[in-house]
Amino acid sequence: MSRESSLRPPAAIVLEVAAAFECYEDALIRNDVALLNDFFLHRDDTVRFGIREQSYGYGEISAWRSTATSVAPGRQILRRVIAPLGDDVACVSTEFSDPSTPGVGRQSQTWLRTPLGWKIAAAHVSMATS
Repeated sequence: MSRESSLRPPAAIVLEVAAAFECYEDALIRNDVALLNDFFLHRDDTVRFGIREQSYGYGEISAWRSTATSVAPGRQILRRVIAPLGDDVACVSTEFSDPSTPGVGRQSQTWLRTPLGWKIAAAHVSMATS
């Protein structure tokens, strides 16, 4: 059997990653710091570039998260695209509104399947103000 024919259906990957993303988003709204940290790979090469910070490695990400303010009530996902790149990798791109910030927010995440479930390897958050 060839590698291509053994791949899981992209729709199944999308459903799995969508479920993980929804749990992450729920933790973000509730400001569940421990759960938010757990969504990131516990590795030195994990990165998160935020609106006001750049975090290199799980240690910096978790340290930043422990001091970060929670997102504003009313944050809404406006659009989400999940692009599977194989059985174990998917990119999630979203646009969101945040009532405390003008413009539209953008969030990109690269998710990896691990023995502990889907985890974020890289994330980037920015605001488009024009």
